[in-house]
Amino acid sequence: MDKMRKLFESVDACADRLDQLNNRFAHLATESTHESVETWRRVKDRILFDYGDEKKVHESGPDIKAIAVELLEKQGHSLEDVLDTLKADHGVEIDIAGLAQVIGRTVYISALRKDAADLLNNAISFSQIASLWNDLDRPAFGGENWTARNVSILVE
Repeated sequence: MDKMRKLFESVDACADRLDQLNNRFAHLATESTHESVETWRRVKDRILFDYGDEKKVHESGPDIKAIAVELLEKQGHSLEDVLDTLKADHGVEIDIAGLAQVIGRTVYISALRKDAADLLNNAISFSQIASLWNDLDRPAFGGENWTARNVSILVE
């Protein structure tokens, strides 16, 4: 199942990158490249993917997704702050990978981009961000670990 998850994340990262390239180099984009991104996004929504026990354990408790999204998007907390708040205020103990799965790819990417922007504003390099995120065990897209390259792609 881990290979399927990696494949799914890799294809999704490729579609995101193609969409970025379509927007950035609109004069080079074709109908096929736009259609490929749209098709993947439609298909992706239909794919049922088992994220493991974390998702099943928390279905009966508080609405973790709603709480986490509120903390991340409306209150501007970091991913680690959300983990601490879930544990302290709601008695929910979850790791960063479980949180990423619960909140979904879009919200997770948004939180990563916000964090990366803050770090870049403080003169932290892409390779230093990758190292920090690896130390924090933040799940990477398209590979086992964060690299300067995939952090820079995420930020673009």
